[in-house]
Amino acid sequence: MPVLVLYALCCVAPALTFWLADRLLRHPPRPSGRALRLLRREPDPPVVGPSLERLVDDLRRLERDYRRIERSNLPAKAHRLQAVGLAYDDTLRCCCTALELPMPQASPLRSMDRLQVEADLAQHGLLW
Repeated sequence: MPVLVLYALCCVAPALTFWLADRLLRHPPRPSGRALRLLRREPDPPVVGPSLERLVDDLRRLERDYRRIERSNLPAKAHRLQAVGLAYDDTLRCCCTALELPMPQASPLRSMDRLQVEADLAQHGLLW
């Protein structure tokens, strides 16, 4: 019996070896996208955000919305004002990122922090 197992192994092993070699040469394993970037040493793609013009338009629109809601008697007025204020703060942060300016980390922004960020943006030529 051991002789038959050895004989079968001697017959099957070369065929199995050539079959595996053929599979690996025709279809080599491919690295994933991130591993491929690391192998090629490519830099990570830059983070793309909205354009500065779009951010300025958003600031104008949010400021108008805030004033409109402030003058109205809509239901849940405080919640609406808070939502628009948070969106305004977030847009100010995006503007700071686009202009590579330091931005405050507190959320929501305190009124003094908001004024400081608005002044910094205005000093760098961003007007809305």
